[in-house]
Amino acid sequence: MVNELTVERVLTLVELVPPGRVVAYGDLGAIVGIGPRQVGAFMAHYTGGLPWWRVTNAAGDLPAPLLERARPHWTDEGILVKPNGRGCRISRYRADLAALAAEYESRIAATLAELGTPLPRTSAPAGRALAQVGVTTVEELSEHHRAEVAALHGMGPKALGILDQALAAADLTWRP
Repeated sequence: MVNELTVERVLTLVELVPPGRVVAYGDLGAIVGIGPRQVGAFMAHYTGGLPWWRVTNAAGDLPAPLLERARPHWTDEGILVKPNGRGCRISRYRADLAALAAEYESRIAATLAELGTPLPRTSAPAGRALAQVGVTTVEELSEHHRAEVAALHGMGPKALGILDQALAAADLTWRP
């Protein structure tokens, strides 16, 4: 199941990579809080209209078919292909990750207001349990009974306490 909010976070971040700069899948994942493979999966399906050529692997490389499509964009933006012909020198062209993260945090605030408040971090089993029932935001969580969520496989007392606090912080409650 694809988490719409996570996809939106990744795509928003890709939009912010400045011309003439690149980032690795892992760079994006570290800012958003997911793994590089998950970023790659989103990039494979949701990049229409985005500067996808600014996202490479950790070595600055792209697969051959993508590299050929990226070359005109890289030429326009002043990104040179390294001598091995597989990509660019990421150390030379990597975006300022701290500045990118700060701009992302500012930009994503509006998206979060529109899509909802993300769930706080809990244990992996609790997070998977919530995802399986389609709960991805605190607002969605408030549509469920506490006992219903407590009964989910992988949901423990500590995770429930974290969810209680998240609801209270958002001025929401469990469904009566």
